[in-house]
Order: sequence, then C-alpha cells, then structure tokens
Amino acid sequence: MTLFQFLLIAGIVIAAVLATRFLRGERSLAIKRIFALLGAGAAVLAILFPEVLTAIANFFGIGRGADLLLYVSIMGGLLFAVSIVRSKARADTRVTQLARAVALMEARLAEQQAQQPSPSDEGGHDSAGSDRSGESA
Repeated sequence: MTLFQFLLIAGIVIAAVLATRFLRGERSLAIKRIFALLGAGAAVLAILFPEVLTAIANFFGIGRGADLLLYVSIMGGLLFAVSIVRSKARADTRVTQLARAVALMEARLAEQQAQQPSPSDEGGHDSAGSDRSGESA
C-alpha cells in the first residue's frame, strides 16, 4: 500500500465520520464553504502549475498528476453524495414534522368548531326573536 492509498482511505473514513456525526447547522455550512474555497484555490494552482500536481502525485507514489486529480475528484464526489443524502434526509424529517403539526392543528380546530354552537342555531332560539314575534301578534 502506498502512502497516498493510506491517506485516501483515512480521508474517506474521516469524511464519513464527519458526515454522519459532526456536520450540522451553521458550522456545517461554514466548513463546506471553506472546503469549497480551498478546492477552488487548489484547482487554480493545478491549472497554473501542472508540474506541481505531478510532483505531489509522485511524492504519494502515484505516477501522474492526472491520476491524483482523478482520485481526489472521486473522493470529493463521494463527500458530495453523502452531503446530499444527509441533507435530503433532514429535509424529509422536517416535512414529516410539519405535516404532523398541521394535522394536529387541524384536528384541534375541528374539535373546537364542533364544541361551539353555530351562529344560526343561536338566532332561532333568541329571546329577542320571541319578543318580536309576540309583539306582532
């Protein structure tokens, strides 16, 4: 096993742990932005200085810089996929919670409306209505 293979496996394990345990809320968003900026900066440097990418690849026991780029891209794609799956799961959970809350509120509202007499029932049995009918006779 080369040094890069070991580091790639360790990176995947660390990313999996981070994705499943620690990345929530605002801190998660900040970390994602930092990694996006670092990735963009690395891409610009790889474009400007491709020989440096090859030298880094050789240091890790990889023959070409293009292979290193492929491996890192695969790892980034996996991280992105995990992030999307977790985000969708959180959104699904939130939708479920909201649907339950709406159903409970509708049930309470229907129960309250069933307990209150309707306005048309009150008008027919009103004492003022009886007095008027008494005055007419």
